[in-house]
Amino acid sequence: MRRIKCLFCIILMLTLLASCAKQPDPQQQKIEEFNALAEKGADDTKAPEEPAEDTSDESLYALQQVKVNLYFYDEKANQLSPEIRPMTKWSDSNLTQYVIKELIGGPETSGLSPVISPDVKINNVDYAEDILSVDLSSEFLKSRDPAIARAALVNSLLDLGTFKYIKLYVDGKEVTHTGDNENVVFGLLTRYPNNVPEIKAYEAQNAEGKGKTNRELFFQDNQGMYLLPEVRSITVTGGNYAEAIVNELIKGPVAADEGYYPTLPKGTSLHKTAVINGKDGAHGIALYFSKEFRTHFTGGSSQEIAMLSSLVYSLTSLPDVNFVKIYYENEAGRYIDEPVHNAALDQGLTMDHFPNMVGKRIRVYFGDQQGMLLVPEYRAISKDGKDIAARILSELAGNPIHPDSVRVIPSDIAPEDIKVRVDKNLAIVDIPSSYFNEEKNDDKKTIRDLYAIVNSLADPVNLSDIRQVQFTVDGKAIERYDEISLQDPFVMNPALIKEE
Repeated sequence: MRRIKCLFCIILMLTLLASCAKQPDPQQQKIEEFNALAEKGADDTKAPEEPAEDTSDESLYALQQVKVNLYFYDEKANQLSPEIRPMTKWSDSNLTQYVIKELIGGPETSGLSPVISPDVKINNVDYAEDILSVDLSSEFLKSRDPAIARAALVNSLLDLGTFKYIKLYVDGKEVTHTGDNENVVFGLLTRYPNNVPEIKAYEAQNAEGKGKTNRELFFQDNQGMYLLPEVRSITVTGGNYAEAIVNELIKGPVAADEGYYPTLPKGTSLHKTAVINGKDGAHGIALYFSKEFRTHFTGGSSQEIAMLSSLVYSLTSLPDVNFVKIYYENEAGRYIDEPVHNAALDQGLTMDHFPNMVGKRIRVYFGDQQGMLLVPEYRAISKDGKDIAARILSELAGNPIHPDSVRVIPSDIAPEDIKVRVDKNLAIVDIPSSYFNEEKNDDKKTIRDLYAIVNSLADPVNLSDIRQVQFTVDGKAIERYDEISLQDPFVMNPALIKEE
């Protein structure tokens, strides 16, 4: 009898568990409803199938835990070997600073030797696009073997996976192969071999100064407010880096529709360059342009600043170029240095004449006029890293550049009417109820436009660390607007992006 009772209890428990398992999850039902509506509104594109990421404190904390590779010299194997260390990542900046400081501090593993002088100080660490710029003190040149030190530094930083190129400076000047102000410079550094003989051969090949080298060239954004670096592989002849760089600037940017715009007037040509000395004995470079430098100039003050600063920023990182002096032909064929618009050219130009010109490129999304998809556009903002989310929304509140794209935020809503607050990886976007008025009878367009905001904020290109977007209306959380669920956070939906 007891066995029968036990068996009955077991059957009853299994029945109850099965009944609970069949109960629908209300939250999951709402997600499925919203995804089904998004699929309908995406006009034959796939709906977002990925579930919302876990935003618990434990998950967010786990996302910050990383392991970094620090390369030190393994004398027995005559190569660079990685030492793995854990750390907490708060930002890309603190991560790169950590790697450099730990390399300077030396290895913790027996059998590995330091590669960088312990007296090295970090002057500055900065990044734009895929380029990490590292400026170290002159003690770096006193490392036991500078070639191995460069290889260890570059490989350790590139292993972070955030950057493609390293630009190395010593006390503000680009590093050369021998450490002095010779003409052969490294350019943008990419991954080195780990084997020491191969490192030596790699640097010896580059030291010949022949063939191609990677350089960063500065072009303007669509409004001429900022300079944006574009990596270009250039050919240098006879060690004349300045001539090669300027001729590439004249060609204009290579990446079409990616936010880069030319700075020099069409038809401009560079006649010659010359090394000159300033009053204080500093070396500079003189550029002699054709008359089109002025006759084909069509902009105002902002365009003039963009044109001049692109030359200065692209050239003054060279080790023996402290300033740029500009001349151009007049109608009589004589070289003059009169203003093109307002800026004085009778002096050597430096970065101090054009401070804080380098911006940060962001990607935002507008609506496709022909359908329910999203069209990406590139814009530029200050690269100080502050209020990125608010700046992205400010760009979205304007008109698109491309004529075939349409606004995603109604024209009667000002940028300040949309509030955004970022909490770890979640952006909380508060929109006014008037946002829905214009398209209140078209849920498809409303979904498209909401996803334009989501994709713009969460796009990895923007380095905002935002992974989810929660919408509120007039400061209040609401479950839905018409048939659109607003209860759960949105995640980026690449399926809605129109392919070029």
